[in-house]
Order: sequence, then structure tokens, then C-alpha cells
Amino acid sequence: MRILSIDEARSVDRHTSKELGIQSETLMRNAGKAVAEKVKKMLAVDSGIRVLLLCGKGNNGGDGYAAAELLVSWGFDCFIYSSVAQNQISGEAKTFHDRCAESGLEITYELKSSDISLSDFDLILDGLLGTGIKGQVRPDTAEWIDAINESNVPILSIDIPSGVNGDSGQISGSAVKADITVTLGFLKQGIVLEPGASLAGEITVADIGYPEEAFDKLKTDKKLINHTLAKQFLTPPLPDTYKHRQGKVLVIAGSIGFTGACCLTSNGALRTGAGLVIAAVPASLNIIYESKLTEVITAPLSDGGSGHFRLDDFAILEEKLEWCDTLIIGPGLGTDNESLDFAKAVLDKCSKPILIDADALRLFHGNLDLFGKLKSDFVITPHHGEAAQLLNVEKEVVAFDPFGFALEVSSKIGGTIVLKGAPTLVATDNSITANITGHQGLATGGSGDVLSGIIGSLMAQGLKPSDAAKLGALIHGEAADHLLDKHGYRGLIAEDLLDEIPTIISQYERT
Repeated sequence: MRILSIDEARSVDRHTSKELGIQSETLMRNAGKAVAEKVKKMLAVDSGIRVLLLCGKGNNGGDGYAAAELLVSWGFDCFIYSSVAQNQISGEAKTFHDRCAESGLEITYELKSSDISLSDFDLILDGLLGTGIKGQVRPDTAEWIDAINESNVPILSIDIPSGVNGDSGQISGSAVKADITVTLGFLKQGIVLEPGASLAGEITVADIGYPEEAFDKLKTDKKLINHTLAKQFLTPPLPDTYKHRQGKVLVIAGSIGFTGACCLTSNGALRTGAGLVIAAVPASLNIIYESKLTEVITAPLSDGGSGHFRLDDFAILEEKLEWCDTLIIGPGLGTDNESLDFAKAVLDKCSKPILIDADALRLFHGNLDLFGKLKSDFVITPHHGEAAQLLNVEKEVVAFDPFGFALEVSSKIGGTIVLKGAPTLVATDNSITANITGHQGLATGGSGDVLSGIIGSLMAQGLKPSDAAKLGALIHGEAADHLLDKHGYRGLIAEDLLDEIPTIISQYERT
């Protein structure tokens, strides 16, 4: 499922009409039909069903007029309010406005929300503002938005809730809180990112007739990860497989006070199907790991009682680096100089695919050239704060345009980035995949460590790092979704995710 920015959407529209010969009027007619059909599914056709359509002057309003024409023909009672004077409506929107007027539909112009009783309607169609909104919502439009939000009448937004920025998902002033959004042709970035995603409610992507060639000139491929893609990545283990063939993962994580990071990462790798996991650990902490990690092999490294990694036993580690199929390094590692020197030595030596997370990412702050010295493919898994530090910018820069930022980082490091957030974005090779599963309950310590274990395990089992990252993000999010009824948003802890991982994977493999 494609995701487009506003500039990309406009480019597709131009290409479709000017080069592929499909007129904008045809697309608007199809959009109106898609909206009307959604209304028909929501509400049984009845002459007593009252629908209020709020239409702006642009294409969004035009889609509303096109929907109204059909709804009336099907027996709905439609009432149209135009937020602008009649002489301000132009283009294709005017074409469908005039058709409604000529058919006898009553259209009211510049009406105030206080002039009517919104509770008299069964549904409100929001076609006030489209995807191209910039700056503050006009006061008169803001009054309407606030009024319909408070009306307790179901709201269906056309393409995007009015007031939501189509690129960033941010709002300036007021924005419609829709129950359903029928977005046209493809997803818009603004309803994939928060807070736009939450304001959009249930999202339906309507096919309005864009041919596949309409997207040929897009420079970036942006998609939503879904079960169809997930199934492409997974193949059942062979009947005669054995543990060494199922993926060997080396985990270098944890330090005094942060032993849980290593445990969660290691068990996340096992629960995702890795045949063997070795956890390299500071020797003074090994007694903790021996009791908590019964299925994981521990490799204690001399630490002089410090509780963090040092270079003393590096020769032992070199053997493990040769043994593994994938290395996971960073969760709870520690930020002291000895730990970071150790991590750098590991990365310099490792020739296997690597997942780099958390504290290990500090090595690359302001020094992205180090990524070019890695000897194998790699994935990094920063949250917004860690990602900002990589490029030495404020976290707000990441939040304003996470799609653009993730693509920029991926290009500069020459690898895959998993930008954790809502949504989690996986960027590599000028393409980006968004994962919208999961919920705010994942904002708990250790959740990211489990994700690192999942992705690292999939890499060890033979998936390309970018594919492992996409599938791992989906598994992680859906595990949380499955646990929502049991633990809610507040009660979920990272350890809860571990037992749910096999259930999620099994569903992909059996369906």
C-alpha cells in the first residue's frame, strides 16, 4: 500500500491527467463514488437518513459534491454547506457543484455552525480542507471543525481530516477528529504520522482509477508493511533442520544495572526462531545471566569486577564472532569509555551482518564515516532522540519529517535504519516502509531490546537485513496489539512480548 507526500500526490495527478490521458474530472467522479459507497455501507439507505456535507472550495469539496449527487440518487437526504461563496468555487469542484445545484440540491453558502442543529444529522461528511493546508485554519472554518467534533454525530472525512497537514500529520489550531477517513488512491503521509493517524480514525484506501504507470516517476518508494509482505519473507523450517541451521546469534549487551537488556534481546532472538544464541557478558555479572537465561549460552568476558565490557578477553570473543551468523550489539552496553572502546573493536573485527542499537550507536555520533568501515551489511535501530544525535540535530527535526529524515540517514550511512516511533519506519536503498501496528504501551523500558532480538534473529535465519527489519517491526507491533486486551496501555512490560512472538509468526506461516 503506497504512501505519498503532498508534492508526490500532485505529481501523480499531473502525470495521470497530462501524460496518461485520464481527466481530473474522472478521478473526482470516482472519488465521489467511493465516498458515497462507504456511506452506503455505514448507513442503510432510507429517505429519513440525513447527511450533512461540508464542502470547501478545492478538490476536497469537489469530492463531496460528487458524493452528494450519488447519495441523493440512492435516497439519502443530503444537505450541503459550502464554506466559501459560490464565486470562489472553481475547476472540477465547480463542475460537480453546478451539477448538484442543477439537480435541485440545496446548497447553503457561508453558514455559521451555530445556525443549524448538528444533532439532527445521522452523518457528517468532512470535505472542508484538503491535504495542502498550510498555516492556521481560518477562524470560521475552525468554528465548524470544533462544532462537528463536539456534535457526537459520526464523521467521515474525505481524503484527510480537515486541519491535518498532509505531509507531517501535525495540526495548526483545529482539526477534525474523524470516525472514518476515506483516503483517495493511496495513503497520505499525514494520516500515517501522529497526530494525524489518530485523528483519521478507521482508514479506508479507495481505488479511484490511478493506473500503475501513474507512479512510475516517483523517486522514492514508500509503502505500508502488511501481512502479504510478511508472508513473502517467511519460509517454514525444513523437516530435517537442526539448531545450527536455524540461525546463530551473538548478543553483546548489558552492563551493571542493565542486565535486563541482554536478557530481553537474547530471548527475543530465541522466541523468533534462532537455533542458538550466545550472550557475551561481563564476567562479574554472569551469575545473573546463568539464572535468567536458561536457554542461552553465556560467554563470560573478564571485566575486573567492573560490571561492564573491557578488552581483556577479546581473543575469546573473536572466536564467537566467527561462529555467529549475526551480531547484535548495544542494548544496555554502557556509555563509559571502556565499553565504547570494546564496542568499536568488535565492530572493526566483525564480518557478519550486524544490528547496532542503543549505546553502541554513540560511536557514530558526528562520525558517520565509521559506517563505511563496517565489513558487512548492518541495521541500526535508533529512536528519535538517538537518530537526532547521529546527525547532530534537535529531536524536533526528526519528528517534523520522519520519512525524509530516515531516508537521509539511510543514504548517508549506506545501510538500513529502523526509526522507532509511531509509526516505525524502515528505510534503505531510497525506499521506506512504515509499520503502523503497535500502540503506546510499547513506550516501556526494554521494548526496543526485544525488537533488536527479533530483527537480529531473522537476519541470522537468512533474511536480508532490510527485510528482517520490516518483518521484525511488524511482529513486534502485532505482539503488542494482541496483548492490549490483557494488559492495556499501562500494564504492558517488555517481557510480556516474548511469549506472544511465536503466536504472531505462526499466524503468518499458517495463513
